[in-house]
Amino acid sequence: MLKKIIHTFGIRAFSAVVNLFVAILLSQYLGPEGKGSQTLIITTISFILIFANLVGGATLVYLTPRFPVFQLLFPSYLWTILMSLLAYPVLSLTHLVAQPYIFHVCLLSVINSLMSIHSNVLIGNQRIKESNHLVTFQTVMLIGSLAFSFLVLHNASVESYLISLYISLGTSMLVSVFFIRKSYREFSIFPVIQFLPVVIQMLRYGFQNQVAHITQMLSFRLSIYVLEDRGLAAVGVYSNGISIAESIWLVAKSMSLVQYSWVSNSSDRMASARLTIQLVKVGVVASLLLIIPLLILPVSGYTFIFGKGFSEVKPVIWTLLPGVLIYNFSILFGHYYSGTGRYHVNTIISSLGLLVSVALYYSLIPRFSIIGAGYATSLSYMFTSLLFLWYFSKEYKGWARELIPGVKDFRSVFQEIRKSVN
Repeated sequence: MLKKIIHTFGIRAFSAVVNLFVAILLSQYLGPEGKGSQTLIITTISFILIFANLVGGATLVYLTPRFPVFQLLFPSYLWTILMSLLAYPVLSLTHLVAQPYIFHVCLLSVINSLMSIHSNVLIGNQRIKESNHLVTFQTVMLIGSLAFSFLVLHNASVESYLISLYISLGTSMLVSVFFIRKSYREFSIFPVIQFLPVVIQMLRYGFQNQVAHITQMLSFRLSIYVLEDRGLAAVGVYSNGISIAESIWLVAKSMSLVQYSWVSNSSDRMASARLTIQLVKVGVVASLLLIIPLLILPVSGYTFIFGKGFSEVKPVIWTLLPGVLIYNFSILFGHYYSGTGRYHVNTIISSLGLLVSVALYYSLIPRFSIIGAGYATSLSYMFTSLLFLWYFSKEYKGWARELIPGVKDFRSVFQEIRKSVN
């Protein structure tokens, strides 16, 4: 298990470092306002993807071994296009992003979703390495094309960022088509009625799996759209602060993927609960260690990294860190409930968290701007995590005692690391 966690952590850490360089380039060359525009673009793409994943998302991992792949691809493609077409008038009416960017946001959502569909098919066929290679390739292409545009062509603009997204996502999507090329050999003209059982299954599992993700993302990213009323510069500064603060989840998110796989294949619920507690301990301790350099780095350090207009990044990080730290519980408890087939728990908790988040955002952000957004998001993280703790404690009452790390825990971790290295 540790080998898989380390491998996943390595890929996620590499992607996080590359994304940090992307944020630095955008911040240094476009300033807070340009970074704010980029944040709204990429956040809106993420929202469209979440709705596209109702059919073409992670449920493909489960359904790929059970149906002909082309029968899964065709409905997924149609749903993705439909979601992007519906997004266009919604974005035009709500003005969530600037009018000149709406078409690009919708088209990039389609390209990104197609790559995601193919990646899930690869995972469903247990081709994890190819799926990971897609993630790595896309991030490398993004930083490479962006650096070439900004540093070589001296063309630093939001439009250049959009071109870099087209290059990185477009080439990665084509590579993903190459990876699943054998699936297209299954192509045949099926009667529409033959797609019906597949579509029903995709919608059923997709709805169960995605509703929690939709409410969760609304809870944690709605703040960006509320903050937009304070100006694009405020969005740009806040986005850098939240990206850095949430980077301490790298360990917990890496463990959660392996945890989900293990729990899904285990019939022993108590063993799954004990494993979850062990992973929470590691996640919290690792996060505490990662927090230290974020607290030590002075304001001048953040302005040196991002530029003169980003002096408020550190105060934002300070407001976020308590909630970000406790949210390790939510990450791992959420995957525990998903792995045991209880998606409704995640949905209920995320929905309650969304209600609290909306109240906090609209009460604190108008009064305190960026700092208010940080406090509201942190309180939202805490509320969601406390709900998970309350729910988990009803079925596993000894969790609090086991949560305190002891000498045996550290000794077993070092032994596992030594085994992995050898």
